[in-house]
Amino acid sequence: MAEPLRALIVEDSPSVRLYLEALVRKWGFDTSSAADGAEAWELLQSRPIHLLISDWMMPRLSGLELCRRVRAAALPHYVYTILVTARSESADLLEGMSAGADDFLSKPVDARELQVRVEAARRVLLLEMTLEERNRRLSETNAALEQAYRSMRRDVEAAAFMQRSLLPRPGVFGGLQLQGMFLPAALVAGDFYGYFPLEDGGLAFYHVDVAGHGVPAAMFSFSLSRVLDAAAAEGAGRAVHFAEAAGRELLAGNPAAVVADLNRRFQAIDEILPYFTMVYGVIDAGGERLTLCQAGHPRPLLISARGEVTVLGGAGFPVGLLPEATYDEIEVALQPGDRIVIYSDGATDAERGAEGGAFGLPRLCEQLAAGAALPLPALLERLEQQLRGWCDGREFEDDVSVLALERLCAPLPGAA
Repeated sequence: MAEPLRALIVEDSPSVRLYLEALVRKWGFDTSSAADGAEAWELLQSRPIHLLISDWMMPRLSGLELCRRVRAAALPHYVYTILVTARSESADLLEGMSAGADDFLSKPVDARELQVRVEAARRVLLLEMTLEERNRRLSETNAALEQAYRSMRRDVEAAAFMQRSLLPRPGVFGGLQLQGMFLPAALVAGDFYGYFPLEDGGLAFYHVDVAGHGVPAAMFSFSLSRVLDAAAAEGAGRAVHFAEAAGRELLAGNPAAVVADLNRRFQAIDEILPYFTMVYGVIDAGGERLTLCQAGHPRPLLISARGEVTVLGGAGFPVGLLPEATYDEIEVALQPGDRIVIYSDGATDAERGAEGGAFGLPRLCEQLAAGAALPLPALLERLEQQLRGWCDGREFEDDVSVLALERLCAPLPGAA
């Protein structure tokens, strides 16, 4: 139910006061009255008043001073003020308007003229009340949205923490050192990477970029990473059971077969189930031979100890677009000090700040070659700084991730 409009009649003449109060009440206002400005001021502070009709000249506190106090006070409602006066000089009217009066009524009061002015006041007050109600609802909606945003933000931050915790830690496996870089465009990303030991002493690794970024891509990447990790945990790589329906066992040493089976299992469905690109590879126990399959992913880079860069592979077809897609493998001989760098296209596509222009593959190769003598962690740290500097500190438009592997000259003490 809408709040009733309340009027306060302020007049030192009892008969005039009663007459005005009766008229305004007949026109639909709840009314109260006061004999002078001081009494009216007390009433204004104790109850909501919307319309104030006040005589100008009164004992203790004049209508003009009462009007000034109303405008200076932080009252809960706007108070529409009509000053009743016998004055008609323009200077008096200007003084009244300067004090905050909305309208004037000449004495003696004419009932029809008063009704017209009260109706004008009603329109203004109802509009003010409507706006106040809309603002209240808007504030409530904004508060609810803010609460929902904070809740979603906490959820996404928790998901981001979980996603980072699932990434493998940098480390040394036999004669191989592994290091990653993970820079989501949002809190969570569609990129992920991992590696796991094989039964024969070799190492399998993967780098995946799910189409898109943000929460949808991250949710799918989480599911996909669980599939890959579950396969890795099953017998430490003895067999990879991706094809549940066919019931076949895919040897972890056959990257192309693994990717092909993922392609059959994860076919994209409109925008619900996205496609993804990946590199899946295996390095033998001695760290001398690399076998990898590239599926629509940027071409991996081979960096020699002398800083020579070789771009590996071709293009390959993304996973999840065509169930009949076939995949090829390449083999690469690794020399001591050689590095393999696998990256998402967010690295090469990173846009320069105000000037525009992508970071690009040539610049990426140049930076990796220049840092060939740096330890692997220092190299990726410098690469991150260069990418952030290229973007002038702005957020990346796409997820950026890198998985780097180096064949050490000799296994480090205590290495697996």
